[in-house]
Amino acid sequence: MQRLARDAAICVYHQDGHKLSECASKFRLDRQRVLQILKKAGIWRPYVKTNRTKFLGVSVSEETKEALRLKAEANGKSISRFASDMFDELVK
Repeated sequence: MQRLARDAAICVYHQDGHKLSECASKFRLDRQRVLQILKKAGIWRPYVKTNRTKFLGVSVSEETKEALRLKAEANGKSISRFASDMFDELVK
């Protein structure tokens, strides 16, 4: 039963935008095991490279990057997920 709860927590953590390596570190597993869990749950989506070379063409200071990292961490999200959620809210 504990393993099922752990696997569910891994899936939620990954869906919040965290990388395989971040999931592995948090749950003290190796990346391969995390990948197996995500595949078994049917939520694994491999990275697909796009033509995007810049993120909206925005350059930010190191201070801003650090502030975003801290806010994302406080919300339990990756920086990418945190920024994406903020943009989604902005355009609603």
